[in-house]
Amino acid sequence: MGGSHVSRCRLSMSGPDKPVVAIPLIDDIEKHKQSVAATPSKRFFDDVLPFREEEIREALKREAKRHRWWKESAAKKMQIGELENSSCIQYVLESFTEARSTSEATEAYTLGQYLDRHGDDSGSSQQNPWDYEVMPNMMFVEQTRVMELPGSSRMGKCTGCSAEGSTHCFHCRGNGQDKCGFCRGTGMKSGVAHPAVYTHPMVASFPHADLSRGYASSSTAMVRHGNNTYGVGTPMYFMSKTGVPPPGLGTHDLCYMCHGRGVRECHYCKGGGKKVCSTCGGSGSVRSFSKLIVQFELEKSDYITPCEVPEMLIRQAESKEIFMEQANYVRPISKYHVKEVNENSRMLCVKHLERVMGKSRVIQQRHSLHAIPLCRVAFSLGNQTGVFWVYGRDARIYFPKYPSKCTIL
Repeated sequence: MGGSHVSRCRLSMSGPDKPVVAIPLIDDIEKHKQSVAATPSKRFFDDVLPFREEEIREALKREAKRHRWWKESAAKKMQIGELENSSCIQYVLESFTEARSTSEATEAYTLGQYLDRHGDDSGSSQQNPWDYEVMPNMMFVEQTRVMELPGSSRMGKCTGCSAEGSTHCFHCRGNGQDKCGFCRGTGMKSGVAHPAVYTHPMVASFPHADLSRGYASSSTAMVRHGNNTYGVGTPMYFMSKTGVPPPGLGTHDLCYMCHGRGVRECHYCKGGGKKVCSTCGGSGSVRSFSKLIVQFELEKSDYITPCEVPEMLIRQAESKEIFMEQANYVRPISKYHVKEVNENSRMLCVKHLERVMGKSRVIQQRHSLHAIPLCRVAFSLGNQTGVFWVYGRDARIYFPKYPSKCTIL
């Protein structure tokens, strides 16, 4: 699409945190309106061959083999009466549409990388999402294409770290130390604090008592003594205050990972209290740009003429395509000998227009007619008479009252 259509294309915001939907050109909507109201050209429809008695008997034999209680000999003895051949028609309409939207995105970028890739294009303006031709990989197959919208790239400061390149480590609350996971912060190899730690009068502090200071994952307090950090109530904290270890406690009882301190270097910030900003990667600057999201969608509807065979079974049968047309905008069928097909063809074309109008652009449409041969068979077997149906090009059998143990065959 050229730039001459930009003035007739509008953008609509669907919310502050949602992508901006690009409304298709007015020309596309007008073309779809005209196509529905236009007069169709001459069309030719194929015929479906009727069932013969030999084909019906073969279908009965195949059906008998599928059921344990049915006998093939009964199919040979059956007397075939009147055959009423007809067709069940299925009309299918498919609309392949294209919808476009934009969303903002950022990535870590340095100023040098930006200049090497984009140069000094700070004066470029963002183009309209419909100015670019994006082709689908395959027609009438739903797919999504995501790409960068040209002219939307710009450099800026990282708001996540205020352009510092590092952020506060919330795992250790900026202390650089976190609770030892091997001893659960007790400093003991067993993971349970020594009784003397709780009862010694010179310590007079207990784990999980000071809620104003603590690890990120618990309320156990941490204190600094000199250049070292200890967990309150741990053996090393006891020694820092008394100068001697708790009574009855040896070095072999201490946690071998934190050596009795109850705290270790934070795994996330490596003891620094800050970690590299995940938004800008430590550079302090980010590149913002708009992503163009192109969604190719397939709208499919169909109509099946009513018949004696349930629709669920009719859909599973093999059919013959008697008509198919594909164009940018197909015109409703109006000269088929079945009135219901003509009416539903026009109704579905209008519905497809209403669903996509103002939201997406129609790339191509196609519709087709599929004929499913149908034959009502009257039979007699001994003293019993009845009817059944043969349907589909693969000659399937349908009995209205399908018994578990068939007395017919």
